[in-house]
Amino acid sequence: MGLSVSEKHVSVVVVRTESGEKPKVDYAEVSQVSLRTPPALKSIISHASLASVPCNALLNVDQYQILQVDKPNMPEAEIKAALKWKVKELLDYQVENATVDGVEIPPDPENPNRLPFMFAICAKNPHIAELSNSVLDAGINLKSIDVHALAQRNIAALLEVDGRVLVMVSVLERGCLLTFTANGELYHTRFVELDRGFLIDQNGELFNSNLDRLILELQRSLDSFDRQFPFLSIQRLVIMPDNSSARLVEALKSSLYLPVETFDLTDIVEFPVGNDYSSLEKQAMLLPALGAALRTEVAA
Repeated sequence: MGLSVSEKHVSVVVVRTESGEKPKVDYAEVSQVSLRTPPALKSIISHASLASVPCNALLNVDQYQILQVDKPNMPEAEIKAALKWKVKELLDYQVENATVDGVEIPPDPENPNRLPFMFAICAKNPHIAELSNSVLDAGINLKSIDVHALAQRNIAALLEVDGRVLVMVSVLERGCLLTFTANGELYHTRFVELDRGFLIDQNGELFNSNLDRLILELQRSLDSFDRQFPFLSIQRLVIMPDNSSARLVEALKSSLYLPVETFDLTDIVEFPVGNDYSSLEKQAMLLPALGAALRTEVAA
């Protein structure tokens, strides 16, 4: 089960995966409740008989940082501890108050001597405790805590073409999350902070100024990616489902050198029969939780 929380809603998705087949969604729901209301969340879980289902819950994008660092040259069992000291000077709070984990960035197969990199994922312990306590108080079987960038990577893996890079852009409450993935691996990610609700008035100055900022940051990310990963080629950019993204898609098509497309979640996962998931607004709210439910890493 994947659980995603925003300021306005909670999304829950339960997925079954079988080799060679589309992931099957057994349950998907968006509720207008706060995570800080355990009785309401508990009602959702008990109503759908989900209490025993292992849960992967997502931190909000403003509750963690992802930093690219050199991979520590030491045994695998000691890497997590070493990452804490690598990021010590990069955080604006005491590293002793942080939980730090790592994700490897695949190396260049044509340059085995090149120094390998990792993503160090850092979150303040109070943020993790708040999420954990809220989920556990609701009677949920919490197994892992994850971040949006990795959940988005899991969605991107269902849209990738073998050996080619997929750039995905999702519009969240405070901005846009960018991920660059290939063969199910995350190579680059960044969050571009934008004004809340900039997509609402697409003929106004707010939209235009935010669009300019997004295009600039996308171009910078594309240039940086090409320099760092010359052995990979980008196939296309996809934008998450959203009722308000049509003009954004057209603007990006005219400003970037690569193909820009949208996608529909019903193309990549099988939803329960008899339920209507055609609403792009609902798909946008379900997408992070779906990505969380698709987690394959073993929880630490």
